[in-house]
Amino acid sequence: MSINSLYFLVFLAGLYLVYYLICPLKYRWVVLLAGSVIFYVSACAASPVYIVLTGLCIWGAGLWMERYDAKKDRKKVLTAAVIAVLGLLLVLKYGGFAVRITNRVIAFTKLSLPVPEFLVPLGISYYTLIAIGYLMDIYKGKIKAQKNFFKLMLFLAFFPHITQGPMSRYKTLSGQLYEGHRYDYHNLSFGCQRMLWGFFKKLVIADRMQPMVQEIFGKYQNYGGITCFLGCVYMTVWMYADFSGYMDIVAGVAELFGIRLDENFKRPFFAKSLAEYWRRWHISLSGWFRDYMFYPLAVSSPAVKFGKLGRKWFGTRVGKLFPSLFALAFVWFSTGLWHAASMRYIFWGVANGIIIMGAMIAEPWFKKAKTALHINEKSVGWQWFCMVRTFLVVSALKIFPGTSSTGAMFGFVKNFFVNFRIPVGWEEWFPKLSKGNGLFLAIALLVLFLVDRFEEKKSLREALAGRHFIIRWAWYGFLLVSILCMGEFGVAMTGGFAYAQY
Repeated sequence: MSINSLYFLVFLAGLYLVYYLICPLKYRWVVLLAGSVIFYVSACAASPVYIVLTGLCIWGAGLWMERYDAKKDRKKVLTAAVIAVLGLLLVLKYGGFAVRITNRVIAFTKLSLPVPEFLVPLGISYYTLIAIGYLMDIYKGKIKAQKNFFKLMLFLAFFPHITQGPMSRYKTLSGQLYEGHRYDYHNLSFGCQRMLWGFFKKLVIADRMQPMVQEIFGKYQNYGGITCFLGCVYMTVWMYADFSGYMDIVAGVAELFGIRLDENFKRPFFAKSLAEYWRRWHISLSGWFRDYMFYPLAVSSPAVKFGKLGRKWFGTRVGKLFPSLFALAFVWFSTGLWHAASMRYIFWGVANGIIIMGAMIAEPWFKKAKTALHINEKSVGWQWFCMVRTFLVVSALKIFPGTSSTGAMFGFVKNFFVNFRIPVGWEEWFPKLSKGNGLFLAIALLVLFLVDRFEEKKSLREALAGRHFIIRWAWYGFLLVSILCMGEFGVAMTGGFAYAQY
């Protein structure tokens, strides 16, 4: 059951009625747990056993850690539990990848290990990191362990965030899940608004752009270099509309029950550097890597030693950056690997890390160059130049995840340079997009841009709340009519979301 299916809307309506009309306030968290179980089983029937195993492990480890006062004893429990839950993720998601790499390494021996096929449970990449974050917060004394196993399972498997996030923290989400909420028209109104906006992004923009992306990356040999680069641009916009659309839908769903999920996007296309872009994109994942990997690694003894070597080799200024560079190298390698068990994603993660680290090292020279050229960093022209530059860099990096294999990735890059030609005709500029759909898409993208631009300054929903009801309902009507008239969907509306694969 996908969240953009009619089945999900029926399921949501039934759950909403049970939550507010039937169940007593004290036990409404049980309704959310039951709904999460139903959603998860219907989405992937064979997966629940793995999330239950993860839940049992972190539930027991959390209670066990609180039995000890000594930090070293708590650390032993934490380490064992992290190895267990992370080991399950590594085996199920990366077991086949590891065997394929091993076969390449030992190919000269003419030996070949059989490649295992594992079922990758739905949302395992998300709930595993959420679980580890929960344990680390207990270890640091930020939260108390949850004694009720079923309440902990609700935190892990809460149906709006189980498949693609956001990767919520226990401290901010648990109280909202367990306390029970009374019916509130404001929550109903704002929740439906957010869902409408998410469906607009998904059905009107993302699903209309997806065929173009698949055509260009799947048959790149048939197109010139400029069309190939346009495929990267289209993929960047498509993934934003698809992923942020999902986040708007699930945030709206949670809001119906009085629950506020963490914001996962902050208009990333207005970022002026790659580092800022990643502070605006998939914010909860970036925050997880920052808090639970970057900071611990940056102050670790290897990082400190690396920093001393940096000062010795490159001077004080650059040497001071070395602990951060050390941590960033691990973070970006892990980020690439987290997305998929593929060398393409590892290359993608490493490429992002190299650009960000290079910008950190070169920052003083950039400042000198801007001073020499009399560039006003606050000018509108410079701001737009930085935003366009960042967008193009992000788009270029889509070569890695967009292609189907490492060989196709190199072929795609080669085609860009060898077959560089100006596109001729509509089909080369916009493959698999009719002119009528192109008009709809242009209107939708303009609306998306204007809304994001407005929200750089203030919340559109809050602004609409203070307007006359005619203005508010005109906006809702526009979104609804756009979805019904311009949306790309069938009877079941079963199209998946791009980030669900991760």
